[in-house]
Amino acid sequence: MKRAPLAHERVFNNEEYAETYARRHNKMAEMFGQEYARKLSLRGFQKGRIIDIGCGFGATNLVLAKRFVDSEIVGIDLSEPLLRLARRAADAANIGERVRFEKADVHQIPYEDNSFDVVINVNMVHLVEEPTQMLNEIERVLVPGGFLFIADLRRSWLGLVEGVIRSGLTIGEAKKLLNRSKLRGGNLSWGFLWWRFETEH
Repeated sequence: MKRAPLAHERVFNNEEYAETYARRHNKMAEMFGQEYARKLSLRGFQKGRIIDIGCGFGATNLVLAKRFVDSEIVGIDLSEPLLRLARRAADAANIGERVRFEKADVHQIPYEDNSFDVVINVNMVHLVEEPTQMLNEIERVLVPGGFLFIADLRRSWLGLVEGVIRSGLTIGEAKKLLNRSKLRGGNLSWGFLWWRFETEH
């Protein structure tokens, strides 16, 4: 039986809201793309297959595509309006042939085991219905020795003034979630707004 869409899914399937969301968060998404491009370069990554789990409007992917020109980059999301924005941006940047955006559920990633050298997951943990299942799927599609980057909102007192932060996890909750999942070992760190979990190599 097909489940009913969650509240955030209904919102992100609204064309006008998706465009507003993309405008407001474009700089943040590009920032993550630049951060991950820098970290991948420092760790010796030059080319391979990269997937962004919950890619939204695709700005992170476009930064990576411009940096790693010999790589195949895939973004998956459930929001048709956001995916349309992502495809439009890739075409405008003349990299549409190297970046693919597909509609797919992060709980059931439609790729075989060990399919990707790099997996990125930004600001999805607090949105999905079954975060443990999503993390297990991330582990399944990531090659042994692959690069993993997860970032999500950190719940803190800032939730008093910014409502969306209330839906994030505390550091303790993030640790418990990661331990429940099948994810390989990595480094958990946190700052003012986000917590991060990344492979250490």
